[in-house]
Amino acid sequence: MSQPLPEPRRRRPGGWRARSARGARFVPPALAAAAALDALALGHTAAGMWLVGGLCLVLFVALVIPIVAERSKPATLWDGIGVPGHLDEQYRTLVDRLPIVTFVESCDDDQIHFSHGIEEMLGWPVAGWSSGEVRWAEIIHPEDRDRVLEADERSDRTGEPFAAEYRAMRADGSVLWVHSEAVLIRDPQGRPLYWQGAIFDITAQRTAQEQLQEAERRYRAVVEHMPAVSYIDAVDPADSGRTRLVYVSPQIQSMFGYAPEEWVGDADSWRRALHAEDRRRVIAEDTQACRTGETFRAEYRIMKKDGGVAWVHDESIAVRDEHGVVRFWQGVMFDVTERKMAQEGLERALSIEREATRRLREIDAIKNTFLHAVSHELRTPLAAILGFAVTLEHHQGNLPEEETMELTRRLAVNARKLDRLLSELLDLDRLDRGIIEPKWRPTDVGALVRHVVQESDLLVERPLHIEADPVLVSVDPAKVERIVENLLANTARHTSAETPVWVWVRAHDGGVLIVVEDAGPGVAPELRETIFRPFEQGPDRSTHSPGVGIGLSLVGRFAKLHGGKAWVEERPGGGASFRIWLPDGGARGEGRPQTADAAAPEGEERASA
Repeated sequence: MSQPLPEPRRRRPGGWRARSARGARFVPPALAAAAALDALALGHTAAGMWLVGGLCLVLFVALVIPIVAERSKPATLWDGIGVPGHLDEQYRTLVDRLPIVTFVESCDDDQIHFSHGIEEMLGWPVAGWSSGEVRWAEIIHPEDRDRVLEADERSDRTGEPFAAEYRAMRADGSVLWVHSEAVLIRDPQGRPLYWQGAIFDITAQRTAQEQLQEAERRYRAVVEHMPAVSYIDAVDPADSGRTRLVYVSPQIQSMFGYAPEEWVGDADSWRRALHAEDRRRVIAEDTQACRTGETFRAEYRIMKKDGGVAWVHDESIAVRDEHGVVRFWQGVMFDVTERKMAQEGLERALSIEREATRRLREIDAIKNTFLHAVSHELRTPLAAILGFAVTLEHHQGNLPEEETMELTRRLAVNARKLDRLLSELLDLDRLDRGIIEPKWRPTDVGALVRHVVQESDLLVERPLHIEADPVLVSVDPAKVERIVENLLANTARHTSAETPVWVWVRAHDGGVLIVVEDAGPGVAPELRETIFRPFEQGPDRSTHSPGVGIGLSLVGRFAKLHGGKAWVEERPGGGASFRIWLPDGGARGEGRPQTADAAAPEGEERASA
């Protein structure tokens, strides 16, 4: 026998689901058809129930309707339903084999019948229901009982269809979930005849639903606590190229400052947040991914809500249905700002290293050029000095006086050339170390320049024009001499012997302007800045006298030491015009003047040759 169940609360008389099952022994096909149709409409059964519903529908249309139409006044519940006796057995067999429990309840005499499936589903024998030992209200789980009985009373009172999901207690004490439905059948005049319905075991569905909800809770717990923004974009069924954000994890607020609701449902929120410099590229990549269904992968910048910028790595994949149609995109965004900043720092360091390597190579090349030039510049005067000295030593007192004087003169010339080269190298080193200070003295720069040009043997037999106005300013006369000598040496080295040379000195802009011009090949525009750097020489340097490449460098540094500037222009009519502007040291105050670069004097009048 069945084990005792707790006594349910009392219900009003007349409720079929609270009354005992008595009477009939057969379930008509109309019951199965109605239950199957309800199940199909509500979608609560598994896939196998669709087949059952179809069979019941055929039976209902082909057999039950004609039978009900011909019934007479019923003597019993089953006569009232109108089932011929010769069909009883085959219909009972069919209904009892259905994977559901069917039932019929009379509206007149409280008769109710469950199909034999009730015993398999709940474990209670059919006889127990017929004898009244088992009551429907008693098998409802206590936590669901009040809700279900209230719905039952409402259906009895109004005649509306009954539907409920609840937990039922099996005979062995276990619990299963069921879905119960019933509809009221009326005669052609609208009078109630009986209730017919079905009970489905939905335990597997509810278990799967609970497992799905648990999986969703776990998914959210993982997704919403990972250091990334997860999102889902739904695809527009009418246009696969358009998507709509339907979910974004809360991390979007902590990472970028936007609340999730500011983005969800707004198709343009993501596009607006893209950095202007990345927007076109990223949207093109996104469009391409939507068109092909390939994985979207990109790194770009997003504008934070507070105006800051964050680098993100964004990846999303297409999720398809059973037909291969993309239904939505699931993606994740990682904040890679720190990695990008580190990467940019490494790239800058690499660029600096490359530039340093390039400069080292240039310095190495300059060093080789310098050593070659210095060896040539030193070897030439040394060889001449040695040759002249050996000649004088070998012919002691035996050479004519004039020849002896010529050898002595040439010996002195080469010695001075050697002295000048060594002085330039030493001056360059002292200037690099900042240990040279100008020795200011009031000086007539015009007279000084004229004297240097006349005493120089660098421009012997050249067409030379000097126009030196008397300009009295406070300068370091030794440094001015070196400026003029190096300019003359540079002209002699890079022009032919017949090239005219002009030297000008005039007062200008509170100081003095020294100009050395020639009608030679001139200086290319791209070399006019670098030509004053140490060891820099033009591509057309002399092969017979290549020089060291420090003469013009000293010119520029001596000018800067005075607080002035050195530059080169194109001479009107062709050639080069080297210009040195020196301020009046006395007018600038005692001590060393400021050495900030002065702009090239403007508006000076050029003297025509």
